Formats: sequence, structure tokens, C-alpha cells
Amino acid sequence: MSPTDNGIPHTRIQGFTLLELVIALLLISALAAWGISNFQVLGQNTAVTADINRLQTAFSLARNTAITQRMTATVCPTNTARSACTDDWSNTLVVFKGDSTSQIGEEDIVRLFPAIAATTVTYSRGMQRVSYSTLGHTSGFNGRFDICAESIRGRTLVLSRLGRLRIDETPAGC
Repeated sequence: MSPTDNGIPHTRIQGFTLLELVIALLLISALAAWGISNFQVLGQNTAVTADINRLQTAFSLARNTAITQRMTATVCPTNTARSACTDDWSNTLVVFKGDSTSQIGEEDIVRLFPAIAATTVTYSRGMQRVSYSTLGHTSGFNGRFDICAESIRGRTLVLSRLGRLRIDETPAGC
């Protein structure tokens, strides 16, 4: 430190040069651009996993309801009024007692499973519902559910005649 004219010591302020700041900003922006695309893929993978869990939970609940209450239980995508089944499996799923697809009574609804916005679900059989017998079987409803999200490989759930879902190891054809 060197004294100034009025006797107060003068300190030298050190900082970054303009070139160092530009290089640091370029590195930060390159890392951010690389990280954002990876973060988007992570979000899409999470959405597919959440939809797999939603379908597995809905089908397990319907199967257990049919077995324990000794009556037919059905899973289907529902309209916004929650009164009828649709053929868009990306919609909210409803588990209800009975087998009617056009007159779902509010007292028959067991549970609703909200839709996952980032995914689309297609059912290979093209049916509006899957019904479980009192033994927990889905005879005639076995098929594949493809769960897809934008720009990633989708997943497939396979529904057996015994009413159980399993995740297929091969990616879905999205």
C-alpha cells in the first residue's frame, strides 16, 4: 500500500478483465444450452414413468375391486362430465363398479386418475373400456398400451388375459 496525498492508504482493486468475463459467460451459456436439452428429456421420461404408474395403479385397483367385491369392475378413459367412457386413453381414467360405458353413476365411481398432459396413450384393441370379472380376469380385453411423449422412446404395457399389466422391454412404436 502506498500512501495517498491525504495520508489514507490506497489499495489496488483487482477484478476480471473484459476478456475473462466474455470467456466465462461463453462457457456458462454453452453448459446451460447443453443442460436444458438434457433436462427436457428427463422431464419427458418422468412423464412416461408417471403415466405407466397411473395405468398400473388404475388396473390393479379395478382388478382388486372386482375380486374383493365379487362384481364386475371397469377401467376406462372418461369424458369431462365423468358420466361416460371415451376411446382416448390419454384422458382421465375412471375405475367404477359395473360394465356400462354410457351411464356411469357417481355412486359407482371407485376412483379417478387424472391425465398426464405430456403423454399420449393408445390401446391396441381400440376399445373404450377394460372390464374385470369377479375372478380378476379380462378375457377379450388383453392388448397393449403404448405410452408416448414427444421426442423420446415410448414404453409399452401389456395387459394379459388374467388382468395383469407388465412393462414390455421393447420401446413403443411412437
